[in-house]
Amino acid sequence: MKASTKELSFASIVSSVLSLVILVAALTFTVSLMASSANASSLGASNAQRKALATAEAPRLLTLATLPAGSTKLSAWIRADGKALLASGGTSGDPDQVRLTEYFLAPGGNRALNWLDAQKPEGGSYLGSGSSAGPGSDNVSFRSFSFHATPTFLTPQLQYSMLITPKGDLGLRVDADVTWTPQKSQYSLVPAGATKVVVIVNRGLNVKSGKITTVTTTDATTITDFRLRVNQLPALSPGGRLCPVDVGASLTLRFFNAGASRPYAVVDADPGGCGIVKILLYRANDTLLGMTNVSGGYTFAKYVARKMGITNWTGFPPQ
Repeated sequence: MKASTKELSFASIVSSVLSLVILVAALTFTVSLMASSANASSLGASNAQRKALATAEAPRLLTLATLPAGSTKLSAWIRADGKALLASGGTSGDPDQVRLTEYFLAPGGNRALNWLDAQKPEGGSYLGSGSSAGPGSDNVSFRSFSFHATPTFLTPQLQYSMLITPKGDLGLRVDADVTWTPQKSQYSLVPAGATKVVVIVNRGLNVKSGKITTVTTTDATTITDFRLRVNQLPALSPGGRLCPVDVGASLTLRFFNAGASRPYAVVDADPGGCGIVKILLYRANDTLLGMTNVSGGYTFAKYVARKMGITNWTGFPPQ
């Protein structure tokens, strides 16, 4: 009877241990799923969703275009009426843009053109105007307007291209361009867990002495603040960009887990130029997990430098 009791007791212990292991595994899996879901949601709408919203926005924009009295919508532009309208909008090479085009013909020629020049589509803000002409080419006038979009990652615009046809009518091309900012990479999010952050400022080419400053923080509140600010940095805007002077300065944050000699995340912010921020995430064995670029380098570097008491972080002499 005693042996039976011992066996039962041992079986109960094994059963309890197994139950605990299963519970811990289940909790770990649940937390992992929650973290994964949180990361996915913090990145915002997927690129497919962004494109779908842009695709829906473009035809709506076209309905806002102002048209001279008597305008006729054409299924296709007639080349003989002015081939310049076929190329005036150009071909969008931006993969993060939807473009829809419509053509119209209106009576009245210059009168219709003057009327159109004085109009503004509902909800539109004037962006600019211009014209192009040359030997053997048509005289084309341009007007463009921007529109507010509810999803902040959309940039909707309408562009009018206008010319007088050989018969004295007004030819009008309307392009609805909706560009979206792509979703940030999963590698733009620095995971929690750091117990130490090392901040390194390199003041770049302009500084001959005191070029490098290194400071460290182990304050949990400061570390969390820095990590969340990194995770909130905006994605790079699509298309080309004009950048200010860059003297090669940088502000780098290195995030360390407890007892680690190598960082699990490195954030390298450029306070000049285009303000690009490079984010690199590492596995426990110090191999690169992934990297990506975001924007907001100047503002982010300014905040971190002031928080850590670092001066002359831009690499330019104090004003």
